[in-house]
Amino acid sequence: MPDVVETLCREYADFLGTPTEGLLRLYSDDVVFRDPVHEVRGKTELMAYFDGVSTNLQACRFEFDDIVREGDRAMLIWQMHYRHARLAGGRDLSLRGNTYLLLDPSGDTVRFHEDFYDLGAMVYEHLPVLGWALRSVKSRLQGPATPAPSPVTA
Repeated sequence: MPDVVETLCREYADFLGTPTEGLLRLYSDDVVFRDPVHEVRGKTELMAYFDGVSTNLQACRFEFDDIVREGDRAMLIWQMHYRHARLAGGRDLSLRGNTYLLLDPSGDTVRFHEDFYDLGAMVYEHLPVLGWALRSVKSRLQGPATPAPSPVTA
């Protein structure tokens, strides 16, 4: 039987192409799933969540850059590539993030899943007026560009 973490990565690689039931089989009945916007408990709420987030997505896939695993815990470092009808004029977008997983004692299912990512970079920066305002604030917080140091000559 394939490892649940490897299977999860494979299924999320084509998030929209994987039926919700295919994703749900990877999670325990009492799963807790959390991201910057939601917290859902149990497979019924998780199914509704997956169905809801998929509604206006035109494309969604994950590339996993690194997987760190120790016992019943795993951290997945990923890049999500997505296209949403209402964001950035429907253009392709990318977002970096990571996921913390806690497996059930048997290691067969995920009992806790938490995603960490910048919600502003995912959604708000791609909205017309709000996006402009957020990019302006970020630019001001970063300050003026610092020139590169001159090479040291001996």
